[in-house]
Amino acid sequence: MRYIIKLSGSILDSKENLIELKKILNEIKVITKNGNKVGLVVGGGRRSREFIETGRMFNLSESELDQIGIALTRINAMVVIGALYDLAYPRVVSDFEDAAMAWNEQKIPVMGGLTPGHSTNAVAALLAEYTRADLLINATKAGGVFDRDPTKYPNALMLENVSIKDLKKIISSSFQAGKYELMDEVALGIIERSKIRTKIIGADAVSLRKALKGKKTGTYIVFE
Repeated sequence: MRYIIKLSGSILDSKENLIELKKILNEIKVITKNGNKVGLVVGGGRRSREFIETGRMFNLSESELDQIGIALTRINAMVVIGALYDLAYPRVVSDFEDAAMAWNEQKIPVMGGLTPGHSTNAVAALLAEYTRADLLINATKAGGVFDRDPTKYPNALMLENVSIKDLKKIISSSFQAGKYELMDEVALGIIERSKIRTKIIGADAVSLRKALKGKKTGTYIVFE
């Protein structure tokens, strides 16, 4: 099986989250040792947003702010590479051909952002498309897709399945640098055109283990 896993940058935002990251990486080590292939894409997290807001205060363009965000995602990717040690490709992968080469060398490719205007969600979707992955897993703080904003509505319900059409209605799209929370329309467009099997789950080891084993967790994107 081929898995592309997008890790929320929030997983590197605190010591508590770093403990969970170790558990997540242990799950990835297990799945790769069982003969599966895994590719990772890492988001920017809180630090990325802070640097972007600093740049915005000095009137940097959105493209320049995106470059700042990309740099932070790649720093996070470097941390993940170090944590995986010899299981990972030794440098941050910056194109999809190198990701495929990493798999040929029995290594885990780890990516951050690539180009301005593309979130790391879009990078993960493109990588899944390029590698013809069996499953794209988006591990987020949200844990899945809700029928309404769970931070505002305590009675919000997590959806077991959601169509692309409905997901586009649920998410509030923003194309400003650092504003890609759950998913964005670019990523959704890539998922839709290639009908990539996608699950949105929590950024924790238990959720990842369930997703990798095909068990119920988070939200599964379905196609009409």
